[in-house]
Amino acid sequence: MDSHAPPPEIFAVAWQQEFVSKFVSQPHSRSLLVAASGTGKTTTALFAANKMLEDGTVDSILVISDRVMLRDQWRDVASRYGMELEKSLENQLGRDGVSTTLQALRSKNAETIIDATAKARRWLIIGDDPAYETKSLIALVDRMLRANNESRALFIARHVPSDLSFEAEFTFNTEFILDRRIIQERSTQIRVARFSPSFALLRELQRRPAVIDGLSWRQFEKLIATLLESDGYTVELMQGSKDGGVDVMAVKDLGTAGYFKTLWQAKKQNVKNKVGISVVRELADTRQEFRASKGIIVTSSYLTRGALERIERDKYILGKVDREDLNNWIRKTLFGQKDS
Repeated sequence: MDSHAPPPEIFAVAWQQEFVSKFVSQPHSRSLLVAASGTGKTTTALFAANKMLEDGTVDSILVISDRVMLRDQWRDVASRYGMELEKSLENQLGRDGVSTTLQALRSKNAETIIDATAKARRWLIIGDDPAYETKSLIALVDRMLRANNESRALFIARHVPSDLSFEAEFTFNTEFILDRRIIQERSTQIRVARFSPSFALLRELQRRPAVIDGLSWRQFEKLIATLLESDGYTVELMQGSKDGGVDVMAVKDLGTAGYFKTLWQAKKQNVKNKVGISVVRELADTRQEFRASKGIIVTSSYLTRGALERIERDKYILGKVDREDLNNWIRKTLFGQKDS
């Protein structure tokens, strides 16, 4: 196997460094990297692969694309950085991995080889642009991930696939979204933003706040968890039910001030149906039971006068995010816009 020591130019762009650092250190089995064409997705994915091979967290790389031209392009780029990729799984032993096409993996003979190699080795599977034949690609990758829970998958794309519902068709544990506008900024300003659920949903919410009304109660809870993660919280999305209780637990390390533990109760309801004082009282009791620093109501609606007065009275242990606050939060998270 070749020595894994890519030349410096592979790692010259700041966003690539940030992505690789985040990707290789997070434990999730499936991730999605979205970046504009020509910004170096192939190079970045290969550097992440090289890093994982070097660290011994995976044994082999499997790149799956939908065209022979792309298959060969991956092999060519990999070779520049000391990685040798074969064209088929049959010949991959002793090499760094394989670059093949989805079509080549559909034969009966290939299925047998896939099942055998998936169990025997820890793979980093790179799916090139899941906008093409997404369902078939996801099904194949999931099959390999089920065979070995130490394997990992990274899907890369030019845009978030708009023809699929992530929740309905498949769930990505992590999404790394690199907006074209961000990529064009100076390297010191470039950041990797992590959004879950999909960036497409958040972007649509930013453009049309009324889209919030179309979310299910569980989607609404996941949206809140996503926004909290972007604000630096460690988040636990509770199982719960739409009938009440704690929906999200979020903790932030404040350094010398210690840990700030918050409980969030998400109330997804019609904008005309306000959150009343009884909900605030319930949250106050729950906050005390969980010994949290603060309990916060977040709603797609607004609060009654009584509920607002109770929160104002106990503002150091209770809080609220109503519809207007939520819309501002989304705008700030996506594009750094100030509150309106």
